[in-house]
Amino acid sequence: MIVSEALAKVQLLAAEESAGNKDAHPELLKAIHELQLTVETPLETTSRLNFQIMQNISTRVAIEHQFLHVLVAQDGNPVSATELAKETGSDLLLIIRIMRVLSAIGLCDEVGNQLYAANDKTRFKILPGSIAAEKHHFDLDFGMGGRLVDYMRGPGIQQFADDPGAVTLFKYAHGTDVIFGLLEKHPEQKQAFDDYMAARRIDYMPQWFEIFPVAERLGSLREDPSATLMVDVGGGPGQELSRFKERYPELPGRFVLQDLPLTLKRIEKLPSGIEAVEYDFFTPQPVKGSRLYFLRDVLHNWSDAKSTQILSRIVAAMDPEYSTLIIDDYVLPDTGADLRAAEMDILMWLHTAGLERTVSQWKNLLGTVGLELVKIWSSPRGKESVLETRVRRR
Repeated sequence: MIVSEALAKVQLLAAEESAGNKDAHPELLKAIHELQLTVETPLETTSRLNFQIMQNISTRVAIEHQFLHVLVAQDGNPVSATELAKETGSDLLLIIRIMRVLSAIGLCDEVGNQLYAANDKTRFKILPGSIAAEKHHFDLDFGMGGRLVDYMRGPGIQQFADDPGAVTLFKYAHGTDVIFGLLEKHPEQKQAFDDYMAARRIDYMPQWFEIFPVAERLGSLREDPSATLMVDVGGGPGQELSRFKERYPELPGRFVLQDLPLTLKRIEKLPSGIEAVEYDFFTPQPVKGSRLYFLRDVLHNWSDAKSTQILSRIVAAMDPEYSTLIIDDYVLPDTGADLRAAEMDILMWLHTAGLERTVSQWKNLLGTVGLELVKIWSSPRGKESVLETRVRRR
């Protein structure tokens, strides 16, 4: 692609977004990335990637010392490096060096010599979910990156932890097979993980029930008020059930949130009508015949062997003529996956010894437990898709 063609594509998509087409936003970002790659020389591309780590380190320092918090507290008024040093107790030279990077990458505005102001990205970066994401990725991923070469030259790369003797990169760097063992022992990382998961849906990203046509697909519901409408398996702090119940308050039946005790005990309060039940999804599913069983970002944490065990427990509890299993997760194309999806697949390998799956991989996995894929529902604005599945009918 030549520069003029790449630029014209950006301009066209920018006009569509300006005209109110929200679906154009992800394509616009992709086109901007293509334009950058078209303009960059090979040296510039590789240098940008090599120096990405400097941005990550600078951001982590700023979050830990609350440089950005001070800017936001001033509500857009300029803050000098000297004032930042006084407010945070940090070294003046360190502040100047760090803020120079953050200004260049857009996390704040440089409005004068050693003078900074908050912008919309600054305000977003200090939200609890954003800080949680920073801790979750930087603190864990950089630990693995620092051990990667020794790991490759030692035990070698092992993508899954199905074999009890497997040495994952996560175990090599952090001491537990996957992230969940670390979270049990590290309260700060556990809190960051929960906060991050609860905040991952941002305003322009559609909810699963906005992608999946609930009213159309639910059909007739059982009249029994004690019947279960939805079970969120491994549902974390309950954000998915809460949002769904808020959107459809008229739907009858029980709403059940299932997760491990360590997660459930962190929940201060659930909306009325949602029951929290301690449950390990490798054990028999106690709730039988629910209209919906729901898994969001669960199966990508596990290998096919482990995912088969999880799914088998749900299938055994499903009513073949009534129950539906909804899976909210990434579905990768066989070719042309966007960068975020490809990165998520690597992240699953690193954190959980899991993987993101293509359509054919999903079909194979579901088929092994007697499920059939009814339809994959997607949205141009969403990174994840909704897989509608049911017990295979003869």
